[in-house]
Amino acid sequence: MKLMRKFTKLWVLPLFLIIAVVGCDSDSATSPNGDTYTVAASSNPAAGGTTDGVGSYDADASVTLVATANSGFTFTNWTENGAILATTASYSFTVTADVTVVANFHAVSTTTQQSVPLGSSADFALLSSSEITNIPTSAITGDVGISPGVRSTISGLTGPEVSGTIYAADDAAPVPAMLIAAKSDALAAYLNAVDASRGTPIPAEGNLNGLTLTPGLYSSGSSMEISPGGFLYLDGQGDANSVFVFKSSTSITTESTSEVVLTNSAKAENIYWVSGSAITLGTNSKMKGTLIASTSISLLTGARLDGRALVQGAAAGQISLDQNIIVLP
Repeated sequence: MKLMRKFTKLWVLPLFLIIAVVGCDSDSATSPNGDTYTVAASSNPAAGGTTDGVGSYDADASVTLVATANSGFTFTNWTENGAILATTASYSFTVTADVTVVANFHAVSTTTQQSVPLGSSADFALLSSSEITNIPTSAITGDVGISPGVRSTISGLTGPEVSGTIYAADDAAPVPAMLIAAKSDALAAYLNAVDASRGTPIPAEGNLNGLTLTPGLYSSGSSMEISPGGFLYLDGQGDANSVFVFKSSTSITTESTSEVVLTNSAKAENIYWVSGSAITLGTNSKMKGTLIASTSISLLTGARLDGRALVQGAAAGQISLDQNIIVLP
């Protein structure tokens, strides 16, 4: 009997050891380091939409978050601490730490916009008040005009750089009257774009990088900008006549290498940017649409504009170029 008990003890002990080892292997297969992490998400603005896929996950688990826009909004992007993670509504990643992300939404404009009437200013790729400066070599498709500035206030811009005609206020008649009319039409276009009769605008304050906007009216009580290397997508929704109007109380700036991208039939000829002060296009940036500024327009080195640069404001208004491409739409 004593021998049997000894045998039983010797047999049971290895069995417990085997079970313990197997149990450890099983836990390890589920979570290699035994850690779990929390994935949290919020919507910005809260009324913009909902998010799915949040919760607790084992380390190195695959996570997919899905953002769904509410009526009247469109999904923009996923961000973490302000940095863009993805621009698709479905975002997948491997979790290695606690994560808190934001699903950003933007209101869809419901105010259909009519084109801004440019009148005779539409013929000009550049229309300035006091001065035009250029660091060669630029390439401009369209006419260039200055009034009340005279021809001597145009510096660095030569005839071969312009596929069109350069006009100045001291040219022979009827050029001076033609330029006065064009400047008057540029002012009228500005006033039309900012007129309250266009309806209630969608707020578009600050940095527009990463947004996808549909046709409509957008406004900022301060400035508008696209950050360095950023993209702003304008979605025409299949309508070649769709109109976008952007109005800023102060400045509009596209930073270096940023770009306005047109999709789904959106056209540069139907996009308008109006500012209460200056408009600046950053180095090697790409802009689409007609620019109407109250003070000055500056195109930094290598910037491209598919549109127009019109200064409608006071006699001090000027346009500066630096090896730019401007194509009249």
